[in-house]
Amino acid sequence: MQIHHFGVKVKNVDAALNFYYHVLGFTIQETVSMGGQNYYFVGDGIMSLEIEQSYQPGENSYDNGFSHIAISVDDLESYCERLKEHAVKFQLEPSQFRPDRKIAFIEDPEGNAIQLIEFIK
Repeated sequence: MQIHHFGVKVKNVDAALNFYYHVLGFTIQETVSMGGQNYYFVGDGIMSLEIEQSYQPGENSYDNGFSHIAISVDDLESYCERLKEHAVKFQLEPSQFRPDRKIAFIEDPEGNAIQLIEFIK
């Protein structure tokens, strides 16, 4: 198990990409499209930041900021079964939206989102 990426929701994706890429110097690693929305990954080769458009883009949106941490695991199904034994709350049961990975979302005791990812080889 290891930390894979952090997610951040932003009001302006172009400004965020410019900042993380041109200003801070991270590389653009990939763009993933799911459910009609793009998710942009920038990083340093070790860890990534996932940038996504907030659901309520605009000046007064409360849906901006760091949204989740992602942890990669070797066997998502087994890992999630173990979490269920500890009454962990699931926001998204194990699912596969892409052929190369399975994901699930859980909550920590404070309600913070944690994405679990199994990369399929």
